[in-house]
Amino acid sequence: MSATVSAPLLEPSEQVSVVLPKVGGLPATVESLSGSAVKLVLAVPDDRVRRFIGHEVGIEKTTARGVQRFTGTLTVGGAKDELLTVTLEGDAERVQRRNFVRIDAVVPIKIVSLEKGVTAGETTTLNVSGSGVLVKDKWRMPLGVDVRLEIHIEAGAEPIRALGRVVRFSSESEKGIRIEDISRTDEDRLIKFIRERERAALRTARGL
Repeated sequence: MSATVSAPLLEPSEQVSVVLPKVGGLPATVESLSGSAVKLVLAVPDDRVRRFIGHEVGIEKTTARGVQRFTGTLTVGGAKDELLTVTLEGDAERVQRRNFVRIDAVVPIKIVSLEKGVTAGETTTLNVSGSGVLVKDKWRMPLGVDVRLEIHIEAGAEPIRALGRVVRFSSESEKGIRIEDISRTDEDRLIKFIRERERAALRTARGL
């Protein structure tokens, strides 16, 4: 389900994902805007972007209400193809996805880096959604790192297991990890956990 968003809601320094066909989202930062042209810097250079020069790509920005999706034509620059320009076409769309509801939740999580030289381990979440988690990062993981996650939502139960990518820098000690792959069973468990926490928060707010 989507709805048109009339205002350009991108701003310099915002962290977004550049979505390439059959590749998925690459973490990036908005550098500047000039008319319909959005200049972005990839968190990690990716040589696959050159395949999509002149093609339609997406820019996605996650908000509490869902995802703002912008589409446009790609051009590439920089020594390592890390500088992108997307010339936007038409209005943005707001993609309403139930699994993008984000709740405050401090639960244990184990993070295993899939890349050599990057340290991770056991920590806690700060908030959780069906699309990812914000975690306490005492290792200062770089953006773009692929990780394996074990989220412990219930004592004594099997953890929720997923593959993810570090895509958002909240502070030196906080990083956002987007879930890239998760089984249907674990996804259902995660969404159930989020809904239960959301209902509990509403009851508390209403004094019930």
